[in-house]
Amino acid sequence: VVEEGIEMLRAVLPDTMIIAALDIIDRECVTKYKTSWGRQYYEVLGTTSTYTVFPHLGAASTTVSSYCTCPSFAYSVLMSENHLMCKHVLAVCLADRWSRCVVRPIEDDDLLLKFAGHVSS
Repeated sequence: VVEEGIEMLRAVLPDTMIIAALDIIDRECVTKYKTSWGRQYYEVLGTTSTYTVFPHLGAASTTVSSYCTCPSFAYSVLMSENHLMCKHVLAVCLADRWSRCVVRPIEDDDLLLKFAGHVSS
């Protein structure tokens, strides 16, 4: 089943992105924070930084269905529109589907501090 899914991904995404996303998952670099009220927040430990990933933005977004704070997403997805997503978004989607995220509970105040840290950066 996993092999079939990978083949389907190869039809729309570059092999290098798929391999990079699988490597991120293998290194257990996808963290899924869960709040007490059921909200989920994802972070991916990249090679140079930790990125926040929003894999499902919902119907409000018409141009993109996901978002990542990495420079590659800004350039390849938003500016040049060369890719549908970055390797971090793909890693979160696959890790979540395969139950391979490192799951951690997070308190309201800690979540607020995480968001405040991204806003001020």
